[in-house]
Formats: sequence, structure tokens, C-alpha cells
Amino acid sequence: MECDKLMFGFFVLLVTAISVAPEEQQISCDKYSSLMRNVTRNVESREKYDRNLERLGFVTPHNVFGVRVCNQCYGPAPQLAMLHTVGAQTFKKRFNMTGKDYESIAVRCKSTSNQYAKAFTSLFKNGLGRATMPKYRSIDGRHNNAKNPYWGASGTPFSRYGPKNYQDGIYSIRKSVTGSDLPNARLLVEGVLNKAVRSPTPELAYNVLGLLIILFATHDLHYQIPMQPKNVNEEILCCTQDRHAVLPSNLTNSVCLPIEVSKNDSSYKNEKIGCLNMVRSQIGEFPDVVQAGEIVNQATAYLDLSLIYGNDESELKRIRLFKSGKFRMGKNNLVAVDSNGKYLKSMERFTTIPIASIWPTLFTRNHNHLAERLAALNSHWDDEIIFQEARRINIANFQYNLIAAKSIERVFKKAVNESYSELRNAGTFIEFTFTYRGAHYYVPSTMQFRDENYTLTNEVLQSDTIGKIELLENNFDDALRGVANEPVNMKSYSDEIINRIGKNGKNGYGTDLIALDIQRGRDHGIASFVQIRRKCKLTPEINSFDDFNLIFNKTNVDLLKSFYSSYDDVDFYVGGLLEAFESVGNPFAGPTFGCVIGDNYKNAMGGDIYFYSHPESPYPMTKAQIDAVGKYSVSNLFCVNSGLNETNKLWSYAPHAVNPKIDCKHFPPMDLSAWKE
Repeated sequence: MECDKLMFGFFVLLVTAISVAPEEQQISCDKYSSLMRNVTRNVESREKYDRNLERLGFVTPHNVFGVRVCNQCYGPAPQLAMLHTVGAQTFKKRFNMTGKDYESIAVRCKSTSNQYAKAFTSLFKNGLGRATMPKYRSIDGRHNNAKNPYWGASGTPFSRYGPKNYQDGIYSIRKSVTGSDLPNARLLVEGVLNKAVRSPTPELAYNVLGLLIILFATHDLHYQIPMQPKNVNEEILCCTQDRHAVLPSNLTNSVCLPIEVSKNDSSYKNEKIGCLNMVRSQIGEFPDVVQAGEIVNQATAYLDLSLIYGNDESELKRIRLFKSGKFRMGKNNLVAVDSNGKYLKSMERFTTIPIASIWPTLFTRNHNHLAERLAALNSHWDDEIIFQEARRINIANFQYNLIAAKSIERVFKKAVNESYSELRNAGTFIEFTFTYRGAHYYVPSTMQFRDENYTLTNEVLQSDTIGKIELLENNFDDALRGVANEPVNMKSYSDEIINRIGKNGKNGYGTDLIALDIQRGRDHGIASFVQIRRKCKLTPEINSFDDFNLIFNKTNVDLLKSFYSSYDDVDFYVGGLLEAFESVGNPFAGPTFGCVIGDNYKNAMGGDIYFYSHPESPYPMTKAQIDAVGKYSVSNLFCVNSGLNETNKLWSYAPHAVNPKIDCKHFPPMDLSAWKE
């Protein structure tokens, strides 16, 4: 009997221990504070170790994929985010506590981190207590939502479409559901994506210009940044200097996530490259919110041309003339520059890759064109009004041609037409940033230049264009004709993209952009392909490798089986690309990528009170103004802001019998009479 009582008591204790969540166990704030002091010491010790590695030379020169400007990389904000991330991991190990439970306790005991929180909140003080909406949208995206002024603002965390997918649920890189490591990212590129079967290419193909608008629009909504050393001209080194191997653990910075390359690699073995450098992304939090392991977005989440206007006021001020509402323009009227004639550092991800600067050039020129005409139309307007009105119309041109003109619907088969709701968070999905990376597959191996007769005058390997913005500065019109007439790549991956981007020397090897994309997805804790499909409620549902045969070519399913331990391990990015290979360019993305893309753009429109056609805007456009915006197509944008005399009838498609050239006289400047005061 006594034994039965003891067993019953043990059973009660066991059930109680299982059923009571850590949060309900009411860990005292004194205990929390004590543990967090240890966490703080550990974080500071690791930071000191990392800084010593930097001083010892474990850094490498900044490259094309690095970032040389980062307002959120230093100071109290990232310190607090890292503290909470390590804190959540510590409490997980000690109490088997979920990240959410830790965040609840941290909020309850938040006074323990006042030294960080007070300084952090001061960074966002302009976003607090704003009762009325400003007339014009802010540069950094704040105040777009009266109830939630930080939603969609630059320097705040990405949203998530699917579940967070870290091994510990917080920040550690996931493994297979079987417990083994996930397949190597470089091996997936070589063994799966580059060998995958693709459907025949469509007769009427998208051109490179249509591809670039996707990259331009998605970059306008996101700007993920790697953690950085103190010297902005360097980046953290995770490989040996000769790139032959991954650095040993005792010499590895805590934020390293390199890709090991096999000695039998089909390309890199030629130069004995055994490591591709990669650094984990910067993490962040919203003010007054505890969040662990969330990735920070330096861009605004709105379709607001933040690419050319900047993501904060300090950037914009540097490139404004403060005269006649105009930008200060660079060489040959390309994109805006500061008073020293330098492009903004945040624009380097475009100016370093000349082909990527075509759309920024068109919209930057369009702003100055609008400003000049508005100044003549309303001579009583001062510089600030002219600038803001030109910006407002320019953004409307962008929003109309991407959303209302159904470019997204045509390219991704997703309709986007949302009314405004203050309950809709416009924050960019972290998964959305990987759907755009799928466009890397379609990038051709060369950048073409064509004269007025559309004769090919120059063709440069993409890897040889890197860092040579003068190619565009000296010949913008020929470059524009080139991308308008060159079909996107729909064959196997270009060697330029998977071996030579960022190369050293004329014939050297660079990095594998696609492998980096796969590795970055794991860094960001992206849910698996199957998990995202389930969230999208797509059919057929995938519950085994064999089920993949219902949506993929059998050869491609066999390739997946040969690398992944489980069907549920397949990376979102890899699965999404294989879906795209089924339709290969028609549309650019399959159902799963398309689901995320559609919902993200719905949020970007429905969560943006300043969207040009929303009547709820604090300064709505009139019907006449909205009608004028609707008559200014991409073809008008080309003809007005370049030296082109004609353009393709279907601007996003390559030349074809059903896509003839149309004279630019049919695409005049925008009618601004509705703005006359």
C-alpha cells in the first residue's frame, strides 16, 4: 500500500511537471536577473573573442555581397537582440523553455536590461505617441499605421509566413528531422539543381528587363544584412585566406556559417577551393518587444522606392539638391550621388552590379523629370513641396505598373487588389526574400549592349561587369535595349552564377550564389518546402517522397531522394526552384513560391495607407490624378527617361512576331494637369 501511495505521488508530480508551462512556474525576476547576468557575461566574452580575431586579421576585404553601411549593426539594438537570443537558448537548455515562454518572462522582468532598453527605445523615439498621420509617407516607413507605427519600418524584424525553423526553435541551424545534418548546400546545387530536368522553354519568353523588375521590386521590400566587423571595408573571415578550407573552430567567429566545398567539386577543385565564406545575418527586435533570433530588415516593407530615396532621412539628405525638388545626379545622369559625387553605400548592391542599376536609373530620372515639370506648373511651390509631390507621383508610377497594371498577376499568376486595413501588417515575409532569389536562375551569363538598330555592339560576362558601373554610365541606352531584347536564361544554371560571381582575377572562381541562397535560408530559419505548402493549403499534400511525383518530374524526385534523409527536410528554396522548373519561365514561380509572393504583395498594398489609390490616405489622390497615373505605363517610363525611340509592345517580353516595336511617340510624358494649383 505504501508503495502504491509513493507511485501515485510520483505520478502526480510527473503529470504536474509536464502540464505546467515554464511561464506558469513563475521563475522569479531575481532568478531571471541572476541568470541573465551570466548570459550577458557570456555574450560579452564571445564578442571580445570575436573582436580579437578581427584584430589578429581574421577578416577579408569587402566583396560584392557584403554591406558597407548598416545603421542597425552596432549599438544597443543589436546588443539587446543578441542578449535575448542567447538568453532564450540558455533558458531552453536549462528549463526546456520555449522561446515564447522566455520572451514572456523577459517582458515581465524587462527592467533587468534597462541599460540596453532605454538607449534602444531612444533610437525610435520619433515613432512614439504619433496621434495624427503625416501628409506624406515617411522615408523610413514609420507612422504608416496609426496604431502600430513600427510595422513595415526599416530596421525592424521581418515577418514570417511559415513557422520558425531552427533546431532549438530559437536560432541554431536546423538539422534533418532524422537528427542528421542537412545536405551540403554546394552539393545540392551540383547534384540536384544543376542536374534537374526542366520543361521546354515557351516560345514567347520574358526578357531580362522583366526579370530585373522582379529583383528591383523585391529589393525595395527587403534588405538583409550580414553581421559585420568594425571596419566597414572588411567582412568577417570564415575560411582560410587561400579559401582552401573552413577555419578551425578555435579561430572561427561566432557568426560564421561557411559552406564547405568537396575536394571532388567539378569546378572548385581546379583551384583547390574548399570553402565559401558566409556570415550570419543581423538580428533585431521591435522597440519594447522581446524577440529572440529574428532577422532585421534594413529596408521598408512598402512599395515606396526606398531603393532610390533611402531607408532613412540621413541617406536622403545626402543626395538631395535642396533646389527645385531634385536629386543630385551622378555621371551621365545615372542615379543620385552625394556632394562628393559618390553613390550611397546602401546603393552598392546595385551600382556594384551594373545590370541591376537599370531600374533605379529609370525611376531616379523619372523623379527629376516630374520635379522639373511640377516646378513649372506651380511656380509658388517651394523645394520641399516639389520634392514630396514628385516622390509621391514617382512611387505611384511604381505601384501602378507593378500592382494595378497586373505585372505581378501576369508574372506569378497571383492577383493583388487589396483595400486598406489597419489590422494588416505590411512587414515583409522572411520567406518572400527567398522567392526572389529564385530569379537568380534566370540571370543570363552576359550583359548585352545594342545600338539604335538593335545590333549587338558589346557583350560582357556578368562576372566581368562586377564593380564596373562605368559600363552603364557610359552607355545606358544601349544597355536598356540589351535587356529589353535578351530572353532570360531558361536552360541550366549559368557558370557565372554558380561559380564566378565575385571572382578573383580574369579567369578565377568566385562564389556560388545559389549555394549561398540555400545556406542563407537555413540561417534565417525558413520553414521547409513541405511546411510552407501546408501553410498555403496547396494540393496535393506532400507526406512522402513518392508524393513529390505528383508535382515534380520523377528524375527530380530521385535526385531529392539521393540527398535528403526525409521529404520534410527539403529546403523551401530548393523545392520552390524545382516547381519553377516544371513551368520554366511561364510563370517565373510555381504555386508555393507564388503563394508567398501573392500574400506578401497583398500585405504591401493592403497594409499601406499611403498606397496611391487608397482613399483612406491622409492625403489621397484625386480621381483625375489616379487616372493620370493609370495612363503612364512602363513604356512611357522608358521613352521619357531614356534616349530610346521605340520600345517593345509587351515591355517585359523578348522580341517576337506578336511583340513588335512601337514608336515612342505613342508613349508621351505624364499628364500632370491634375496637379495644377
